[in-house]
Amino acid sequence: MEIAVKSLSLGLNPRIVNRRQHFDVSTPIISSKRACFLPQTRCDTHNFLKRKNHKYCPPIFVVLSAVEDAGVSSSQFEDFVVSTTRTNEATELKIGVEVSGAKTRAIFDDVFDKMVAAAQPIPGFRRVKGGKTPNIPRDILLEVLGPTNVYKEVIKKVIDTTVAEFVEKEDLKVSKDLRVEQSFEDLEKLFEPDEKFSFDAVIKLQETD
Repeated sequence: MEIAVKSLSLGLNPRIVNRRQHFDVSTPIISSKRACFLPQTRCDTHNFLKRKNHKYCPPIFVVLSAVEDAGVSSSQFEDFVVSTTRTNEATELKIGVEVSGAKTRAIFDDVFDKMVAAAQPIPGFRRVKGGKTPNIPRDILLEVLGPTNVYKEVIKKVIDTTVAEFVEKEDLKVSKDLRVEQSFEDLEKLFEPDEKFSFDAVIKLQETD
């Protein structure tokens, strides 16, 4: 089943923590009964279309008591889930987002195809009428574009579209500043098209009179 990539965007300005900072990433996916912590994975060799060394780390479940008292809530969307909790700052809202594998694939394909179109004609390949270079294997195109460049744009699109849809549905008044708590380096290691993808972020709420 194909998922259409929504163009919804609030013009958010995601600020990802310095990639030089290294964290043991544990992204909580919290329901009313339990929290799932997804351990950090390490990949020494990047095969970005199909990472053969990518290992699935099964989630470790821990039981939460009185999560309602902790101010934790969860919102279910068509292809992602958002858990929310308050921080010590009254104008901040912390969210944990888990995106479905179908949505990560749809966004990856959408961003990748647009980057390929913008890069035409591809150097080193025979052009056809119109100046384009068709029928180039996708793994070669990925290497030409630069895997890190592609994944950076894909991850930014995943974050922007899911947070924007959450903010619109919850009718929140927020600033454009969005702080993502993992580094891009860690998010890149965790991201895989067709697989679930999780991230944590802090939204700045606008004060109302």
